[in-house]
Amino acid sequence: MQSPTSRLVAGLAFTLLVISAYAFYSLRSVWRLRDTQTRIVDRNRQASTQLLRIQGELNTLGLTVREMLDEKPDYPLEAWQAPLRRVRENLDDALRREAELSAGMRAPQQSQYLAATLAEFWRAAAEAMEAARAGDRARALMLIRNSLQPGLASLHSVTARWLVDSNDEEARASEQVRALFSEIERNAYIFLALSLALIVLTSLGLIHSNRALFAQLGALAEQRSDLARQLIATQESTFRSISRDLHDEFGQILTALGALLRNARKHAPGSAFEEKTLEASTIVQRTLERIRSLSQSLQPVILEEQGLLAAVEWQLAGFERHTGIAVRYRGPREPVEVRASQAIHVFRILQESLNNVARHAQVGEVDVMLRVENARLILRVADQGTGLRENAPQGLGLAAMRERAGLIDGTLDIVSKGGGTVVTLSAPLALEEALVEP
Repeated sequence: MQSPTSRLVAGLAFTLLVISAYAFYSLRSVWRLRDTQTRIVDRNRQASTQLLRIQGELNTLGLTVREMLDEKPDYPLEAWQAPLRRVRENLDDALRREAELSAGMRAPQQSQYLAATLAEFWRAAAEAMEAARAGDRARALMLIRNSLQPGLASLHSVTARWLVDSNDEEARASEQVRALFSEIERNAYIFLALSLALIVLTSLGLIHSNRALFAQLGALAEQRSDLARQLIATQESTFRSISRDLHDEFGQILTALGALLRNARKHAPGSAFEEKTLEASTIVQRTLERIRSLSQSLQPVILEEQGLLAAVEWQLAGFERHTGIAVRYRGPREPVEVRASQAIHVFRILQESLNNVARHAQVGEVDVMLRVENARLILRVADQGTGLRENAPQGLGLAAMRERAGLIDGTLDIVSKGGGTVVTLSAPLALEEALVEP
């Protein structure tokens, strides 16, 4: 099965691309929104303010014109020239500001019409002031009635229409802002839906890939377990064959050789030959005992005949005798009959643990405990030696111990520190009849 890494990387790249595209779109929409709000809404609001200011100045101008038409002998017409000048200055300033803010927002003809109407108004006002100064009050009043008042009405009409247009433009700008907000919101929901869909599809792909990988790993683990069973079965078969050969062939040969040496010694009593044959018989006997011990280690008959507890005690006694390492053993209080299919693996794990102690621990004593607890068989081998080296590669012996523990549905824990190593096997008890310790 191909690794999902390439698909995951492609999915990540596509996700980042989508997020980047949406981020660019969102920023662009925000820029558009800000530009619309600044360029149209804010400018239009300021322009409307100036239009209101213009209308206020026109109202002031209207009041001034009405007062000029009132008959006030104590206040001549030419005296209104200064107030008109102030109103004109304020009105020109407001019109200039409004023109800057509304640039491009209305047709040039509208601005030209207002400028012409206003110019005609101020021309008529200048003529009226000139006639008043010349003492022609009738003509001045006629100009005010026939030119200034109609012009002022036209100016009011134009600015009122502009204010309405400005309000309409502001409403349109607000509608554009709302439309932009709606578009951003709608696209946010679309992006969220696409993101969720992408996450779901990616998750489903990961789940499918993981299930396929775990299925493959499970199949490999099953194959490895089957292979381990076959290898261990082959190993045990080989041990039995070698043990049988050692016991039946070499044992018989050495036994016969010992008998021949004893018979030969009888024919030459008290001679040097007898001494040599006695020495040879001793060597043969020691070799025979060693072969029998080796045969028992390869295939302990005591395990088959007397069970696990007797085999453990026999193994510990032999280990203590051959290595000189003292063994402190604590066994179960009650006899336990363990099935042979399980007992052989427990016995091999004990053998390998003791061999590791003898080879690596550099100690003079080892603790061994075998007990039954909660329907589980517990084997514990502990020493106070040098411990395993940190990050040291696992040897074949430890791997075989773990495989054997797995074959009996057990667990093998190896805890190694500077002050020693503790090997603990825990497996469900497979027995004909077991007494659990109180």
